[in-house]
Amino acid sequence: MPLAAIIFDVEGTLVDCVPHVLDSWKQTLEGAGHDIALAELQRYSGMDGADMLERLLPDQSKKHKEGLLKAQGDRYRRDYLALARPFNGVRELFKTLKQRGFALGIATTCKKDELRSYDHSMRVLELTDAVACGNDVEKGKPHPDLYHAALQKLGVMEPGTATAVGDTPYDAMAATALGMQATGVLTGGFSERVLKDTGCDLVLEEVRELAERIGLPRSET
Repeated sequence: MPLAAIIFDVEGTLVDCVPHVLDSWKQTLEGAGHDIALAELQRYSGMDGADMLERLLPDQSKKHKEGLLKAQGDRYRRDYLALARPFNGVRELFKTLKQRGFALGIATTCKKDELRSYDHSMRVLELTDAVACGNDVEKGKPHPDLYHAALQKLGVMEPGTATAVGDTPYDAMAATALGMQATGVLTGGFSERVLKDTGCDLVLEEVRELAERIGLPRSET
């Protein structure tokens, strides 16, 4: 089905911050007495935080896990948020895709204030037609809520005419659950096999390669 809209994940896709996120989680968990290896945390990178903790700490109370979520968010904002930088060519990619006539969206579990911080260096929000953040939905990926919200804001009635671009299998799972196409990037620590096995039709080394691999929007084909 011809492509008309492209919806991007942010953390690990447009912004190089996955190591910082994982470090903040490891420190938060260790501070609460939970020794979980970084490799294990990497497996769940990009997953809704509550879902991740349910898998890692199934015997802990809901209140304890909610406290961990808040503590990790506070730690990340305090110690790591300002360190994040966009991957090469992100703004140029958005400008190119915009010039080609694609509708552009963002679907990210990060909060609005975090996205604004990232955009100080990305400078893509002014080129984006619709944004769905963690503030807008109750559940993050792999639940499809974020992509559903972004599609609605873009006015896309046929999910198959949109692709989700993300760095984790949870991006692909959320997108394909709605009937969207899925494109993966290898900048989040997951292998090409994992991304393809969870629904990615195309996997790129980094997001800036998308301009060379994607066709014209439906109105121009």
